[in-house]
Amino acid sequence: LLGLKWSDVDLATQLLRLSHTKAGEWQTVPINEESRVVLLRRMQRRDQVCPNTPYVFFHELPRGKVEVGDRVMDIKKSFKNACRQAGIEDFRIHDLRHTFASWLVMNGVALFEVSKLLRHSSIQMTERYAHLAPDHLHHAVSNLGFSAQFQHTKNLESVAVCQNGLNTRVNGRGERI
Repeated sequence: LLGLKWSDVDLATQLLRLSHTKAGEWQTVPINEESRVVLLRRMQRRDQVCPNTPYVFFHELPRGKVEVGDRVMDIKKSFKNACRQAGIEDFRIHDLRHTFASWLVMNGVALFEVSKLLRHSSIQMTERYAHLAPDHLHHAVSNLGFSAQFQHTKNLESVAVCQNGLNTRVNGRGERI
């Protein structure tokens, strides 16, 4: 993300194009409105400090071999200082990724979608977050719309027909109505 260029930011569609990923292929990543606003502020800052830099995250002051507008290569030291100032201990940048995934799952986002947002190569990597959403499983089955009359129906064929999505209604004795 530190190598993100303005040419890879589409504020109209709210998508980022990542060309250098771990998988070695480009990918698009959706952003929310808050992220779009932050990027607009970065754009305004770029226009003030170094209008010619192609990078979203750039150095604003010269330091050593680094010039104004050069790409930021590493934020570990800055992140560590920010955590220290905030009184946060034992926290790494990668923990933000876990927080992002956890918040998505706790807000009811399907694991498949979380997997795509995290760009996991397999759903198994995402399943470690499944325990955060046990209530969502109850919510999922509560929305099926089956009535309590099916609990004691002896005509299982009728129940199965209804469960397979056919528009067949069955009364409490298992008779079609």
